[in-house]
Amino acid sequence: MRQLAVVAALAVGACANNALPANRTIETTFPANAPVTELPERFQFVTFNVHMEPGDKLAKAIETDRAIRDADLIVMQEVHRSVVGATTCSAACAVGKHFGYYTLYAPGHAKGKSDYGVAILSKAPITSAQVIELPFYNVHFNSGRRIALAATINQAGRPITVYAVHLDNRLNVKQRRKQMLPVLEHAKRQTTPVMIAGDFNTSPFTWVDHVFPVLTTTQDNRFEQLMRKYGFDTPCEDSGPTHRYIGMKLDAIYTRGFDTKRFATSRVHDVSDHMALWAYVEPRHAAH
Repeated sequence: MRQLAVVAALAVGACANNALPANRTIETTFPANAPVTELPERFQFVTFNVHMEPGDKLAKAIETDRAIRDADLIVMQEVHRSVVGATTCSAACAVGKHFGYYTLYAPGHAKGKSDYGVAILSKAPITSAQVIELPFYNVHFNSGRRIALAATINQAGRPITVYAVHLDNRLNVKQRRKQMLPVLEHAKRQTTPVMIAGDFNTSPFTWVDHVFPVLTTTQDNRFEQLMRKYGFDTPCEDSGPTHRYIGMKLDAIYTRGFDTKRFATSRVHDVSDHMALWAYVEPRHAAH
């Protein structure tokens, strides 16, 4: 009961509905000297909800974390960008400049003089990008536009498609499925290997009126069933909690055309309320 009370308090205490960002274009950052021309055969992939933290703070936390400091490819959620002044640089942009990544940032919604969205950071050049609009749900508190960001990157002599996704909190199984479908249908049309990762907010609750939680423990396994139905592997389903509070598994990595060799979570010096989920992946060969 105490856990439910905590979650309900978080929901009710959240902010009011968010506005559309004034600038919805994709922000891009390029390194002065490209680290590599393509991702290697085996590479490290990370998904991390950065909880709106500033770029310099995130860069320091990542740089001093042995588990992910050398990551080849990172997707981020809850990325903050101040829209004050003529020159803006999101937190992902700042991290990219610090480490020399190519970066994409797509704002989802705005609040005050800031916007928030998803990002992709890559050591190899990003050759194309697209924003995917997701169905809107009025979850009463902190409602806002939801998007996914798709990018094409070359890896070991072939293009791959990568998606950064952040779904709404306080959705039930059918609503979460519907919000994810535009990404899955987009991925279905791709002839490349695919990685989909992010914060899917698969909490162990059924939500009454998008506010009051009832413990059911069905969100993550039902979501993984959906991903497998669309031909995706769920290699990190045994990752354990990815959120530092209440032991929730909210974040995931899903793959098509890859073998996952290792995966784990890292606290990244507790810079966020989420842990970073990382995996080492390589191409799946026909013999497998």
